[in-house]
Amino acid sequence: MSNILTPISLWSNFDVSQDIKAEIKSEVISQGVKIEKITFLGRDTGNGRVKIAAAFASEPQTPVAGTVLIMPDSTQTIDEGLLKFIVKHGYAALMVDYRGEWEDCAFHTEYPENIAYANTAKCGRRKDYVDTNAQQTSWYEWAGVGLYARKYITERTGNDNIALLGLRDGGEIVWKMGVAEQFSCIVPVCAAGWKAYAGISKYLSKEISFDEERYRFIGGIDSQAYAPYVRCPVLMLCSTNDERFDYDRAYDTFSRINATYITGSAISYSVRGNSSVGAKSVSDMFLFLDKHLKKRQVFIPRPAEVSVELDESSNLIAKITPDNQGVVEACNVYLSEDSMDSALRDWLVCPLQRKTEENVQTFFLNIYEKTSTIFVLCSVKYSNGFTVWSKMTVKKISGKFRNMQSRCRVLYSSDFGADGFSIADPVRNALGGIFITDASLLPSIVEKAKGIKGLYCSSGLSTYRLNNPRFAPASGNMLAMDVYCDKTASISISVLDLNSGEEYINKVQIVGGVWQNTVLESKAFKTASGVALENFAFGMKLKITCAAEYAVNNVMWL
Repeated sequence: MSNILTPISLWSNFDVSQDIKAEIKSEVISQGVKIEKITFLGRDTGNGRVKIAAAFASEPQTPVAGTVLIMPDSTQTIDEGLLKFIVKHGYAALMVDYRGEWEDCAFHTEYPENIAYANTAKCGRRKDYVDTNAQQTSWYEWAGVGLYARKYITERTGNDNIALLGLRDGGEIVWKMGVAEQFSCIVPVCAAGWKAYAGISKYLSKEISFDEERYRFIGGIDSQAYAPYVRCPVLMLCSTNDERFDYDRAYDTFSRINATYITGSAISYSVRGNSSVGAKSVSDMFLFLDKHLKKRQVFIPRPAEVSVELDESSNLIAKITPDNQGVVEACNVYLSEDSMDSALRDWLVCPLQRKTEENVQTFFLNIYEKTSTIFVLCSVKYSNGFTVWSKMTVKKISGKFRNMQSRCRVLYSSDFGADGFSIADPVRNALGGIFITDASLLPSIVEKAKGIKGLYCSSGLSTYRLNNPRFAPASGNMLAMDVYCDKTASISISVLDLNSGEEYINKVQIVGGVWQNTVLESKAFKTASGVALENFAFGMKLKITCAAEYAVNNVMWL
């Protein structure tokens, strides 16, 4: 195992001393933000130097408090909307293209032929495997691009007050950069390593046997190996229900952060985020950036502690103990049951039982009577606006409790508010493909004909409730719902099998101006090739989309 490089040995000799020869290729001012497309040189590969494409954004009349260096996902490039968003919050921003050659994208980073695998489209095994050593991977080259981008910022601004923001694969890169160089702080989004464990449930796996290649990947590439060596505070933003990212392991990475920096670091979840992070996490991010770039006094609380207990009346409850160094403004507890796959979980909001003077709060865990394993997660918002999250508590359950619930046929009614549903396609509508910053994109209650209320979202609705045992369908059940459209339109109701990736679609014509009850058999849902859905089984995500204004209510099994 002599080829196993560690985070320290991999980056100890990386050379950032060469002249970068920066050139401004174009300059525009849009919405008060100046955006310059630039190129500069990266590392010498022995067959030429990497030619890096990037964009620098700033407000021309505003002094720069600090710079946010943005690493996008490996399939994405420079996003001017995200650059403007960061700049409008009082920072300069540099976003790089590291994906390289891409169809219909003329402005991109150019890699010498001997490292052609640094182009996302040509990665081959160099992204997911370490066949020789970690220096001969796409990740090494991508992080190298980021390190030369840091050099550009320091030379341009004259200081190294730089924060790192990385999205998905870009988040995995910033862990590496946070070990290789000093930054003010790093913010990995939906990125916490454990890629070698993809598809292996933390709670179901038996003893795992890895070969030498996997150990080379874990030692030199996987981000959990980097957490102990980062040299700055970290804010981890995570989405639950992310098909590319297992958030069950995110806290394991968070807990590994260097003891010097774990105080002042934080982790934030977007429950039912469906591959995106919401406004609360975005608010946390800017408070975090304000603290470390603008040097403002921002209190970062410790994560809340969660314990699962029985009260004096034999109710199952969650006891929440916050960080009393701050003033608690709100506390929320979320419960999921019996799904070992984090991407499939349905999360229920738990009702408050009581609150003590010490801010200790207890919430009812109204579990389904046949539940065997519960997952409990809590958030605590403080008076300064910062929200911290607990480590997820996982507990095996047996016995009877007073507050147990029976099976429920109703997946949704307007009495639930927006609970249980999220945006159908957040990536398409999110800023930077990941940030939901506009509240109008979120599911909301609307009132339609005869004063009847229903749920609506312009970006479509989705729910994982089919995977909750208390709401799961019985064999032969049909799906019923009330649907309203402002005008006659076709509404698409689809079931996505998250195991196979197949999507089964049923399009229903809805007459405008009246509530219409729709009853659907599973065989009415078909793939693009005409294969019918056998039954509404576990492992499904329900999606509802419509081009017209619409509302749904009373979604249930018959």
